[in-house]
Amino acid sequence: MSKLGKNIISGLKEAKKKGLVTLQTSPDVGKLRKKLKLSQREFSTVYHINIETLRKWEQHQRDPDTISRAYLKCIQNDPVLIRELVNK
Repeated sequence: MSKLGKNIISGLKEAKKKGLVTLQTSPDVGKLRKKLKLSQREFSTVYHINIETLRKWEQHQRDPDTISRAYLKCIQNDPVLIRELVNK
């Protein structure tokens, strides 16, 4: 992951500690991925998410943690920007 991507995650963790991030629900990961017209492998590669984790989220075997939910919301809101940021 790029330095900027690590900074984004660090910032989200800090915001969570301060009570600024309160994401109770996660975007529908499968729906989001399909909207972006990406396979599971492509989505996991582009956004640096472990493929097995992605599969478990999509199959509702596991729920994303708070930081992952925030990251998924960022992807949902501006997938092109996030893609650029984490792949620099």
